[in-house]
Amino acid sequence: MEKYKDISYSRNYGYWNEEEQKKICDSNISIAGVGGDGFQLGLGLVRMGVQNISIADPEVFEPENSNRVPGAIVKNYGKNKAEVFASMAREINPDINVTVFNDGVTQDNVEDFMQKADLLIDESEIRYLHIGTMLARTARKLMIPNMTVMNIGFAGVATSFDPQKNNGHFTFEQLMGISEDMPLDDVKNLKVDFSRILPYMPGYGDLEVFKAVNDGAPLPSIVQGVNIAAGLGTTQAFLHIVNSKNNHRPSPVWASKFLYNDSYTNRSGIIELPKMSYYLGLAKIIGRSAIGINPKASYSEAERKSRNL
Repeated sequence: MEKYKDISYSRNYGYWNEEEQKKICDSNISIAGVGGDGFQLGLGLVRMGVQNISIADPEVFEPENSNRVPGAIVKNYGKNKAEVFASMAREINPDINVTVFNDGVTQDNVEDFMQKADLLIDESEIRYLHIGTMLARTARKLMIPNMTVMNIGFAGVATSFDPQKNNGHFTFEQLMGISEDMPLDDVKNLKVDFSRILPYMPGYGDLEVFKAVNDGAPLPSIVQGVNIAAGLGTTQAFLHIVNSKNNHRPSPVWASKFLYNDSYTNRSGIIELPKMSYYLGLAKIIGRSAIGINPKASYSEAERKSRNL
């Protein structure tokens, strides 16, 4: 029996058809980073029927990951995140083909990592601009769409980069404000400009959290935001894979536009001017904090405790 006719996918029919299920089963997806959104998103793709996945992540699971990542359970602490993902994917589908890069993505293996991929999902740490730039340049070289999904607060945002740069779509470098020929060693020394990559700033955020993150503290991440981001990501990936205008499917959202959804405010939509949206959101946080109506998040205290300071 052909894979796409497996009983496991029977409940998908009703929201997509057999031809689209076949495309999903035949697709190859490369996911760089499974420490949060990437893990949940990747498992969603496995449940949809994706049969071929390459996973890259050099890190191991720790207790601090357990608030949001399905693979972060006690028995997996200290285990490589990509290896854990592969194990869980095979528990869902024993016949799935998962290739693990447990040293992460490097200049030496990046083309192998993306070999035959129909879609790259970049879930690398946004502070490491050289990794995102390397992935984006390789994706363009191999003519592979490059999608990124992020959680922020109770929300998720998503966008994609078109390797053909059709219709004025932005490249990763254009979005991040760097030259497309800047050496990766120089990119590595740049500080990320959050106004370019976080177009949605939840107005209910704690201003002290924003200040701490801007000064280099880790981005906080909660399960609601990860779940929303994964939902956006699997849907955008679906649109990339089926690419079916003859079945009246819309196109994915391409940079510089972003798709967002916030489960806290019940708002969603497409952001067309990301920098303006970022600063408007930040202004709302500052204003609401000034009059004392934003919730406090105890971020600094939690950070001190987690680092034993």
